Amino acid sequence: MQVTTKRQLTVALENYPGRLAAVSTTIAQEGINIEAISLIDSIEQGLIRLVTSEPSICKALLVKQGFYVIEADVLAVEVIDSLGQLSRLTDLLAAAKINIEYTYGSTTRPGEKMRLMLKVSDLSKACEVLAQIKESC
Repeated sequence: MQVTTKRQLTVALENYPGRLAAVSTTIAQEGINIEAISLIDSIEQGLIRLVTSEPSICKALLVKQGFYVIEADVLAVEVIDSLGQLSRLTDLLAAAKINIEYTYGSTTRPGEKMRLMLKVSDLSKACEVLAQIKESC
């Protein structure tokens, strides 16, 4: 298991067609890669959570385009997709009294590596706890 800290950008935007396209096009035109993305909607507003190859440049670019952007550190946890992995990981964090505020991730097929983005209440403690899980898990 590999655990790293990543800088995540949260972008607030109006909930109508073309807004995600505007954000992703702006980022792509600057040669910035989107490494992870989550889109959450509400009736009037959407929130895009992004982990990019150049977070500080990306934030400045989006702010210049008029988007409201918030930064946060998240954990990028790379694990093998197998039965019970999420259970083991979340049990360890719960036992250490670390709250998972949200998570997002995906995998292509069982048995391959996947990456989870986790926003947690105590980043440094979570890194220590997750270091206990061996790669063979």
